[in-house]
Amino acid sequence: MLDRFLQELRTLAGSDAPRKRYLVAVSGGADSMVAATLFHEAGIPFAMAHCNFHLRGKDSDHDMQFVQKIASDWKIPLYVREFDTPAIQKNSGKSVEMVARELRYAWFEEISTDFDYIVTAHHATDAAETMLLNLCRGTGLKGLCGIPPKNGKIIRPMLPFSAQEIRQYADIHHIEYVQDITNQDETIARNRIRHSVIPQLELLNPQFLQTNTRSRTILQRQYAYYQNHIEAEINKIASKEGKTYRINRSKLADCEDNELVLYELLTRFGFSSDTSLRLAECDDFQPGKYFLSESHILLVDREFLIIKPKSEEEIPIVEIKTLDDLKQHFLVENFVYQQDMTFDKSPDFLYIPEEKLVFPLKIRPWQHGDYFYPLGGKGRQKLSDFFTDHKIDRFAKEQVRLLCSGDNILWIIGLRSDERWKVCRTSTNCYRIKQKAESYE
Repeated sequence: MLDRFLQELRTLAGSDAPRKRYLVAVSGGADSMVAATLFHEAGIPFAMAHCNFHLRGKDSDHDMQFVQKIASDWKIPLYVREFDTPAIQKNSGKSVEMVARELRYAWFEEISTDFDYIVTAHHATDAAETMLLNLCRGTGLKGLCGIPPKNGKIIRPMLPFSAQEIRQYADIHHIEYVQDITNQDETIARNRIRHSVIPQLELLNPQFLQTNTRSRTILQRQYAYYQNHIEAEINKIASKEGKTYRINRSKLADCEDNELVLYELLTRFGFSSDTSLRLAECDDFQPGKYFLSESHILLVDREFLIIKPKSEEEIPIVEIKTLDDLKQHFLVENFVYQQDMTFDKSPDFLYIPEEKLVFPLKIRPWQHGDYFYPLGGKGRQKLSDFFTDHKIDRFAKEQVRLLCSGDNILWIIGLRSDERWKVCRTSTNCYRIKQKAESYE
């Protein structure tokens, strides 16, 4: 294994790999302990980095103490960082695994200035699991490539080896490591793939991991070739000014596959494939419409699609001065109220008497301190309390927009209208208003 490991290290770090400076991520498990041992046996200087995410109580502390002892015995420099991961994850809207991953890599980047490479111990089984997991969730070519052997300063010289090979090597060479009991929990999707799915695939093909590795190598080469073509297309349609990107709409329309090119660009800023599809298929969006990702805002201009980092101050307020303006953003129908009428109770609709629809209107984000009188409710309620009662998370709240008349909220669009503006027995001419798919974006 040592010879194969050094060969892979030279492939990733160059022919002078033994003279480079390495920071090896060590959790204390078999994979990272074997990786650290291979560096140690090869006589290559390195330092270790360990994250304690405090997700497993005393077991997390035990793992940290184990790594600290190994570093002390080997006289290896060790960096340790402890995170209160549950507290950080609580209001993030992300899974614990995702939060831990982001914390880990952000910290590695922070301490890596004195090193040429950061080494993680991902192996062939990890890569196959990632590929299958991405396939189950829905993915493109990039997701099928699995875990890349090299990504910037991060290299993964253990990828040629399976989990079974690594554990056998640890047992034969009496390498100590700690066990993470959560790896057996099949309620976690990755564990279910590892323990239940891959063994079934190995019944169909006993060489599944080797075949998967070869397939991923081909896919990675194909993806690199594809990316070169995509980058050339993006450079034709987009320009960058500081942190702002401008996409020329006419040049975008001339692309052979404008949706694909737009998708590849917008996903870099956190926008969904649905956003790419809608923008590529529709060329009549009114200037001033916008789309939001978690980090960016995309503004539709007459000639350009403009992408900026998001801040609350930059989210535009849409002014609606006339009924015709309103129809640009919503589906609006007139009707005459009759006593025996029934109304669709979906929050996607606003029913309002003509005399109560007072222009100008505006569509704006919600603000702390906003309140309204929920339709069917018993009185006034703060929007923040309404969101809490309906389990609307932080990221969903960022997407909420209000239809207002002056300082009054007529409708939390798509969620609840206001009791004060409802159709009643004295109403005559009324409006039925429904949001379009692109109503206020």
